[in-house]
Amino acid sequence: MKKTLIALAAVAAVGGASAQVSIYGTVDAAVTQYSSEGTSKTGLGNSQLGSSKIGFMGTEDLGGGMNAIFKLEGGLANDTGAGKATNNSNQAGGTGNGGAGAFTSLGGTQGLVFQRFSYVGVNGGFGEVRLGRDYTNVFLYTVTSYDIFGTNGPADSSALTLNLASRNGLATTANASNMVGYASPDMGGLRVRLQSFFGENASSAANSNDGNGYSAQIGYAAGPLTASVGQQQTQGTAKAAVNPVLNTTTGAGLATNTGIPASTGNYTQSALGASYDFGMAKVLFLSTREELVGTASTATNTVNMIGVNVPVGAINYKLSYASAAQNTGAANAKDNTGTLTGLGIDYALSKRTKLYGTYSSVTNDGGSAYSAALAGGAAGTTLTSKSNPTSTGLALGVFHTF
Repeated sequence: MKKTLIALAAVAAVGGASAQVSIYGTVDAAVTQYSSEGTSKTGLGNSQLGSSKIGFMGTEDLGGGMNAIFKLEGGLANDTGAGKATNNSNQAGGTGNGGAGAFTSLGGTQGLVFQRFSYVGVNGGFGEVRLGRDYTNVFLYTVTSYDIFGTNGPADSSALTLNLASRNGLATTANASNMVGYASPDMGGLRVRLQSFFGENASSAANSNDGNGYSAQIGYAAGPLTASVGQQQTQGTAKAAVNPVLNTTTGAGLATNTGIPASTGNYTQSALGASYDFGMAKVLFLSTREELVGTASTATNTVNMIGVNVPVGAINYKLSYASAAQNTGAANAKDNTGTLTGLGIDYALSKRTKLYGTYSSVTNDGGSAYSAALAGGAAGTTLTSKSNPTSTGLALGVFHTF
């Protein structure tokens, strides 16, 4: 439940107008276990049913049917108390100054930052305009909306659907900084959303367009049927890694590493989703495709997923199945394939609190490396180096909103 504050100080300043501000959030914690080929890792995770976060949002009536709006929302790692990292230039490393220093990382553990939403804007009969950091349209209104597990926990589809992005450290798959966005009003169930974002490199830089991009989506919702289609792209410059300069006397690397890591070219993601609510059950379908330009070829990753949600009183039963095919784009390269099967159940103790359990199983073939640990938000966790590993994930937790 959102707790609302009324900003009385604004009344005298603007002759009777008032601003309404809400404070809200979610705290999600679970005991997790990820296993692969006889090796396992057990711990306490967060955001396994829904994302842990805290936020502030508000509106001000400007008259004439127009409102000023803002939203500040930051992710929480409540298993440790840490905030989530952000990125300021939509590029790997995040500084985006267009030079050799552009790869200084902003990742890792940070204090609370509003990396989920940080925007101000206006809305009215014309629609809504937002300026700031926001979720990309494709991720929020297609990928997340048509994943029965909402891209959280062991059965999270993004282990497959965002595989190229996650393995290359791309910064704009879910959110983007320096964004201008527009959403049309509801037009008989149809709505159009457009976004443009900037990498903010100097025009004289060789990679001046890196981090620039767009995200466009069209959605339809009427009665039991909903559908969404969208595409987004982030520009990049594909370059091979430049090795550190060596000391010609000793052969050792210099104390100051002047090397530059490899970087990717344009990243494009397309997604199509649809759902139909039969009353006794809701069926969802999601299809995504990634394309990532490299120095010699374009890699692709295609995923199809179907999910079913069956509500029975206070209990929700969930089932999903996804198949993926990834290709390096090299000549005569064969697809590397994988599957993800997810099972979930959640029980509502109240309108704001749930108990839940989620289980997943991931398989690989042809040299692919999809992972249940990646699905559960444990990116970078390698439990085995075996070719074509299978993996499982389990989360048992509590989800609470305020």
